[in-house]
Amino acid sequence: MDPDVSVVIASERVRTLLPDCLRSLEASSGAPPFEVLVASAQQPESRPWPFSVTWVPAASRNPGYRRNLAAARARGRLLAFIDDDAAAEPAWLAAGASALEDAEIAGGPDPGPRDAPYSERLADLLLATPWIGSGVPAHEWRPRGGPVRSPHDVALCNLFIRRETFEALGGFDESLGYIGEDTDLVRRALQRGARVVLDPAVLVHHRRRGFPGPYLAQRWRYRVKTGRLIVERPGLHARGRVAGFLAAGFAASAGAALLGPRFILPALGLYALGTWILSFPVWRRDPALVPAVPFAFAAHHATYFAGLLTGIARGLAGAAAR
Repeated sequence: MDPDVSVVIASERVRTLLPDCLRSLEASSGAPPFEVLVASAQQPESRPWPFSVTWVPAASRNPGYRRNLAAARARGRLLAFIDDDAAAEPAWLAAGASALEDAEIAGGPDPGPRDAPYSERLADLLLATPWIGSGVPAHEWRPRGGPVRSPHDVALCNLFIRRETFEALGGFDESLGYIGEDTDLVRRALQRGARVVLDPAVLVHHRRRGFPGPYLAQRWRYRVKTGRLIVERPGLHARGRVAGFLAAGFAASAGAALLGPRFILPALGLYALGTWILSFPVWRRDPALVPAVPFAFAAHHATYFAGLLTGIARGLAGAAAR
C-alpha cells in the first residue's frame, strides 16, 4: 500500500545530523502512513527504521535538484520537506497532513532547540525576533497562523505540499541553486491562486548556525543572493521591505556622518533599548542572552545591510554586462 506522505530530505550531513532527524520521525504520533526519501551523495547508514527509507543518489549539491529528484520517486499524495538538521515534533506529520485538507501548501514554525549551545540560541534569537529579526514568521516562536501574506512567510525546512500542486508548478527551479528556491516555489503557487497557510501546529526544531562566525557567514550569503535576485528576478522578493531596511541604514549612516557623536551616542542608546524591548518575548525564556542582544543585532543588521548592497551591485553589474 502506498504511503499518504512522502518525507523528502536533501542531506549533506548523512552521518552526523540525519540520524537525529530520522529518530524524530520515529517518535511520530498519530501520523498517516509515510515514507522517507533521502537525496544525498552519500548513502545513509542502514538501520531498522519502522518506516521505509529510500536513498536517492544525488552527487550535485544543488538543493532544488536533490529535492526534485526525490519527489519524482515519491509515492505519497502529500510531500513533506524537512532539513537534516531539524527535528520534527511527534505531531508534525499528523498536523501537516491535516493542514493540507483545505490548503495546497502548509508551513509551520521552525524555532531552534531550547537546549542548544549558547551561540546557537543567540542566533535563534536574532531570527525569531519580530520586526527586527529575519522577517520570516516561520522562524518566530509563536507566529500567527492562517493564510500567508508573502512567500517569505514559510520556510523549506518545514513545508508540506500536495503532490499534484508540486507537479503542476514544475517543482523547484533548479537554476536558482542554493537560497531562494523555496520562496520562488511559494510565490508561483500564490500567483496561481493556491491557498498557502502557516500553521503553528506544524512544528519542527531547526538548529541554527553558531553566532558570530558561521551565523554571519550564512546570513551574508543569503542577503547577497537576495540583493542579486531583486535585480535579476523582479517580484521574487518584497522590494518594499528591502527598501525600508536600506533606507533606515542610509539614514543612520548619514546621521553619523553629519552630526558625529551628537547623533551616534543617543542613537546607539535607543538602538540598544529597542533591541532589548523587541526581543523580550524570546530572551525572557533565556535571560543569559540579554547582555549580548544589542551587539548581536548590530552585527546582524550590518551584515544584512552590506550583503544587500553587495548583491544589488553584483546584479546591476551583471545586467550591464549583458
